[in-house]
Amino acid sequence: MGNTMTSRGLRASGQVELASTDAPPNWKRAQVLLDHLRRTYPALPKDIPPSRLSTWLGHRPSTPDGLPVIGSASACPDIVHAFGHGHVGLAAAPATAVLIADVIAGRTPSISIATYSATRFRWL
Repeated sequence: MGNTMTSRGLRASGQVELASTDAPPNWKRAQVLLDHLRRTYPALPKDIPPSRLSTWLGHRPSTPDGLPVIGSASACPDIVHAFGHGHVGLAAAPATAVLIADVIAGRTPSISIATYSATRFRWL
């Protein structure tokens, strides 16, 4: 979970809901975050008016096996994939960038990226 001060107030994030993209959100998860904020910041008002709260969700690019997709597209080598890092994208971005820079420059990456090929999903 992460709590961040913004110009509009306190933002809490960190819940994961594994569901299809067309599934309705489970807003009970937002209540979990609000409860966490109240424990973390006991000076927060107990009865925050609903008009002062907002909820949102965003879909994260995840893959069935939990590994990212890194490398050139099989149908068009000019398209380079670098997605699907799930919840570690920010931490994995620098290493992925180095690998993708090698792919784009035509160099052999420092590690084999075959494991991360999109073609591993051809069975789907």
